[in-house]
Amino acid sequence: MHAEEIQKYQEMEWFGCRVRESRYILSEHAMRSLVSGEVGVLDIEAALLAGNVLEERFNSMRGTSYLVCGESNGKPVHVKCAADKIGGLVVIFAYVPALPFWESPMRRSNIGGSNVIDSGGTCFFCGGAMTKITMGSFDYRREGQLCVIKKLPAILCQQCGEKYLEAEVGRKLNALIDEKKFSHTEQANVIDYE
Repeated sequence: MHAEEIQKYQEMEWFGCRVRESRYILSEHAMRSLVSGEVGVLDIEAALLAGNVLEERFNSMRGTSYLVCGESNGKPVHVKCAADKIGGLVVIFAYVPALPFWESPMRRSNIGGSNVIDSGGTCFFCGGAMTKITMGSFDYRREGQLCVIKKLPAILCQQCGEKYLEAEVGRKLNALIDEKKFSHTEQANVIDYE
C-alpha cells in the first residue's frame, strides 16, 4: 500500500469508529439533505462505515474536510465531513451524486458555460466552485413567519451545497414579503420532537 492509500484507510477507520460510537453531529446542511428525503441517517452512516475518501480540502480557517463516497442499499452516497475540535466528527453535507455535477459517483463532470461563476468567487465555507441555479423551493423565515419561495435565482456551491443569494435578489425577496405578495398558501406538516 502506498502512503496515500494508508492515510485514506486510516481516515476511513477513524470515521467508522466515530459512527459506531455515535460520536458525530449533523450540520444544518446535512439536516436539509435529510429533509429532502434523498439521503437518510442510515445512508450517511453506511457511507462513512464502508466508503472511500474521494477528496480532501484544506481551509486555513476550518482545517481539512473530506468527501467520502460510499454506498447504501445500492445507492451511491457522498458525505462531506470533518473532525471537530473535541475529537468527534461533523457531517457537513450529504447527497446522492448526480448530473450535472457528477458523471459518476467517483468522477466530477466538466461543467462549463455561463452558469459557472468565474469571477474568483468561491464558497466561503469550503472554497468550492460556484454555479448559478434556480431553486425549486426555498424556506425563508422572517420575524417568525415561514415563507416558501418558488423559482428563486441563487448561487450554489458545487462542493458542499451551500446556497447564496445576490444582494439584489435578497432586497427583492424582502420587498415581496413586506408587500405580502403571496401567490398562495401550502399546508405544512409539523413534528414536536420530545
